[in-house]
Parts: sequence; C-alpha cells; structure tokens
Amino acid sequence: MPPSDQQAVTRSYLIMKADAKEALELAEEWWDNKTIPNYIHVRKLLREDLEEFVDLYNRCFLASPDPFCPIDLEQAKKLDTEGIFVAELWNTLSGFIACFVEKDEDSIYGEITGIGVLPSRRRKGIATALIKRASQYFLDAGVEEVYCEVYEENTPSQLLIQAYGFEQVGTREVDVQMSAEGQEESDLPGGKIMRRLGLRPRAGCETCRDI
Repeated sequence: MPPSDQQAVTRSYLIMKADAKEALELAEEWWDNKTIPNYIHVRKLLREDLEEFVDLYNRCFLASPDPFCPIDLEQAKKLDTEGIFVAELWNTLSGFIACFVEKDEDSIYGEITGIGVLPSRRRKGIATALIKRASQYFLDAGVEEVYCEVYEENTPSQLLIQAYGFEQVGTREVDVQMSAEGQEESDLPGGKIMRRLGLRPRAGCETCRDI
C-alpha cells in the first residue's frame, strides 16, 4: 500500500472553571481606585450590530493562536444574542464576550464561549469590563459556576482568565489529520461559540455535553 500522506496530531483545550461571584469581585477589584473610562461602553449585542460584529469577531481571532474559522453574516444571524455583550471604544465595537446559561436536571451553570478584543485596543481594560459584565449576567441568572475552554497554546488567554479565579479542571483533546504539507485537513473544533454555529462540530460527539 502507498505510504499515507497524512498524520494525526492532537490539539488540546483546557477546561477552566470559576466561581461567578469570585470572578465579579476580582473584576471589580481590578477597577478599585480606577474608573472605567467613559469611552468604554459595554452593552448587549443588537441584531443591527451583526455586520460589524462579524468583522470584529474575525479580526480578533486572526491575531490569536487559536484554530480559527471565520464567520460570515449569514452564520452570525444564527446566534442567540441574548448573552453576547460588546464593548464600544470611541463608538466602535472593539471587543466581545459570549455567555450562555445551561440548565440540566441537576444544576445550572454558565459558559463563556468566546471572548476577544481587537489587537489595537488591548491593555485598555476592555477585557476586564467584559468579564465584569458577564459575571453579573451569570449571577443575575442564578449561576454559581462558570466554565470556559482555552486553547492550550493561547497563553495570554490563560493568564487573563486565571486572573479572575478560573482554574483548570480538565482537558478536551481533539485528533486532527494533517497533510504532508502540514495543512490541517479537518475542521478542528474550537470554542463553543463555533460549535453552536455548526462550524466545527465535535466529530462523533455532536450531541454530548462538552464539560
């Protein structure tokens, strides 16, 4: 048989968990003796924002080490915008956070399925303002524990969420086929916001709980 021109590689996502109340307190502590600049405004994503949101989402992840699949406007229209918040900086969308509240028979928990800030707008407190808003959203919904997934090679994101009390509680590994040229041939499941859009289904586990 001819030699295979593909090889399997494994990518990992760190499953992180935090107490919602602690995350809010840490975010508020960051702003202690500071005032969130009046040019940073965090609000819910509106349907009329979707075209600008698509550009924001794609630009945030282009500069990220995470496996990335761009979204388009038609895909974004499938999003439930209830728990998605955006940060405006000088009246321009500059960051976002996507939150979902999950309920099952035994518990209610929250998930941060995506967070991003434009590279040119980082280190201005935008991510902290977004996490603060998300934490309050979860607490208002009765959530005590919040989960998120972080790509193993995205050290800046790991450091960011660890600053708000998130600790690793597990790992989700994904096998990916690579071509001889090193190009990933299959869709690598990314964060849950991608899977909710159906862009990166988790092969063989489309209906299972991921955390």
